[in-house]
Amino acid sequence: SMFQLGKILVLSLVAGFGTASIAANAVSNTIANFQILPGMAIGLATITVVSRCVGAGDYEQVRFYTRKLLRITYLSMILINIIIDLGLPLILWIYNLTPETGMITKQLILYHSICCVTIWPFSFTLPNALRASNDVRFCMVTSIVSMWVWRIAFSFVLAQFLHLGVFGVWVAMTIDWLFRAICFVIRYRGSRWQLKSN
Repeated sequence: SMFQLGKILVLSLVAGFGTASIAANAVSNTIANFQILPGMAIGLATITVVSRCVGAGDYEQVRFYTRKLLRITYLSMILINIIIDLGLPLILWIYNLTPETGMITKQLILYHSICCVTIWPFSFTLPNALRASNDVRFCMVTSIVSMWVWRIAFSFVLAQFLHLGVFGVWVAMTIDWLFRAICFVIRYRGSRWQLKSN
């Protein structure tokens, strides 16, 4: 798929930054999966809850439960990220990384945790409410365009041309999140997505 191709392109870029960056990126990706785990779980619940409300034609309930689930996502993400950040020295010790790899990993994870508790829910939980309302095409097009323009193109700009290395790749990833969040919030605040279920 396009998303897998995008991942391969980004990984090929990271591969050019040396073994420390490759190892830090791999370890950080593993830890990052735990940082977003509550959000992913609640995202699946959002599809189920919202689709039931849409089926009943009750869009007041759709908005009520979307806001409620977003609040729960934020609270759970804040909690898990605080735990991971506090336990990061122990986690890095378990991985037995070199000092350089450990330093890069710590930088990536702390940056990722900040973005997780600010941007992530609007980028990934909110669009599940739109998808549950059958606004699938908008979500898909937004995600694909955002990935190619921000995550992939900006990875090369920040990592290579601005010499930010692997950190630039992660910054580009969160710029992708931010663009998606803006698009999905604007879409949600309107009413066109409600027409898709009719």
